[in-house]
Amino acid sequence: MDFDRVIPDGSHVRANKGGADTGPSPVDRRKTGAKHHILTCGNRLPIAIVQSAANVNDHLVLPELLSRVRPLRGRPGRPREKITTLIADKGYDYPRVYDELAQRRITAYIPRRGTRDTVTAGRWIVEQTLALLHQYRRLAVRWEHRTDTHQGFLDLATALIWWRRFSNRAW
Repeated sequence: MDFDRVIPDGSHVRANKGGADTGPSPVDRRKTGAKHHILTCGNRLPIAIVQSAANVNDHLVLPELLSRVRPLRGRPGRPREKITTLIADKGYDYPRVYDELAQRRITAYIPRRGTRDTVTAGRWIVEQTLALLHQYRRLAVRWEHRTDTHQGFLDLATALIWWRRFSNRAW
């Protein structure tokens, strides 16, 4: 896992049956929807995933995503637990985000709102991870009323992405 480069992003999904943590979608004519927020490492592996209502901004969920990162164990020595760099889009350009990242000693590469985006070269990593996550039909549209059931499916899909990535690798 590459903690040197971490990229957050969010993706809208429809919630046909409603339920907790759903809200009016700003991109789908205010139909009921949910949002998957994901934190991806530089190796295209999902580190943490959280769901929220569709009308929740990405920067409000970032502290919860960062708090879900656990230290890596397995190799001798100190566990690697510190994220060094966060690459994000303009949706994270808020003073609250910069304060949170400064408190955690994380270097941020976030373009300013109203300027041209200069970090789009590394953004394909999180977009590909979201595409891998939404290839599972159960997650492309939210059918569950309960948040914990849908979160279980998100965690299962994350584990399957990890398993597929490492089972294809020749040791």
